[in-house]
Amino acid sequence: MAGLSSELRTMAASLMCLLFGLGAFAQAQAPAPSMEPAVVVARIQVEEISKPEDFTGRVEAIDSVDIRARVEGFLRAIDFQPGQQVQAHDSLFEIEPDQFQAQLASAQAELARTQAALTSAQQAYQRTKELFASRTISQAAMDTATENYDIARANVTAAQAAVDLAQLNVSYTNIKAPISGVISKSNFSVGSLINASSGPLARIVRLDPLRVAFALAESTLITFRQQESHGASPPKLDLSLRLANGTMFKGTGRIEYVDSEVNPQTGTATARAIFDNPDRILVPGQFVTLIVREQDAPRLPVVPQTAVLRDREGPYVYVLGADNTVSMRRVELGTRVATGWAVTKGLSGGDEVVVQGVQRLRDGIKVQPTEALPTGDAP
Repeated sequence: MAGLSSELRTMAASLMCLLFGLGAFAQAQAPAPSMEPAVVVARIQVEEISKPEDFTGRVEAIDSVDIRARVEGFLRAIDFQPGQQVQAHDSLFEIEPDQFQAQLASAQAELARTQAALTSAQQAYQRTKELFASRTISQAAMDTATENYDIARANVTAAQAAVDLAQLNVSYTNIKAPISGVISKSNFSVGSLINASSGPLARIVRLDPLRVAFALAESTLITFRQQESHGASPPKLDLSLRLANGTMFKGTGRIEYVDSEVNPQTGTATARAIFDNPDRILVPGQFVTLIVREQDAPRLPVVPQTAVLRDREGPYVYVLGADNTVSMRRVELGTRVATGWAVTKGLSGGDEVVVQGVQRLRDGIKVQPTEALPTGDAP
């Protein structure tokens, strides 16, 4: 029995050695795991770099005027409808003119009387002057004739002024539009007694074009002033409006002027832009969003934000080479855009950069790249 047990132990030991050898052989035949990290890369696109800025603006009328009476009288007629487009010099209100026409007739009669008196005084002056020259009359008589002639002339001047005033008052009985625009409803009815202290009879507002006033930050204003002082032309801007219901206003505007003072409480200066408003979509007093874009914006490479790393020397990215080797490249970043950063130096359109897996990279190693899905195609 002891001999059999020894043989069993020998066979078991031989089996263990065989299994161990087979395991070592299988391990030697298995491929070594790859050390190349997997990364996701994206191709650099060249885009127009235009960073729009939004401002809250308020619509203002360029021209508006309150219609007021200049003489007192009863309102005889109203010659317009509320909301009507009126033109300059259109008749709006009529005040009863009878008393003013009577005053004009009286003034004209007084003028005629003074003119007749002037003619008589002038004739007397001429006769007295001739007699005085021949020493027929005294100096006192000559002085009296001269005085009467001067008084007659002054009376004519005063009478003429009274006629002019009476004619002006008659003209004020027909109230006309001083500007073109849309007129409001009348604040008085026919038959009302109105005068200069009655307040506005109606209001005319010019709706085309209109202004949009908005606050310009002090820093932006300084930048513009510095550009002007160095002889640089200010950037050409596209101005558009977004209305309160979210739709875009048809048409673009132009900057009219910027205030020469900064509000110390807000740190802003008020700027105003002009917009044509032929369809009367804009109304004075309403709030809009003014969107400012730069015309002829530069086209620059745009790098995704996730591809950009930073150290003490500044930003850098990893660029994929032809043999799947990545290299570190320093870049200079410009404006932040929706898809990343505009690059002013260091990258060109078509370069491929690592956007995922950058933390495991170092300069010169090989990687297993995978193209990033286009925006909107991700599952």
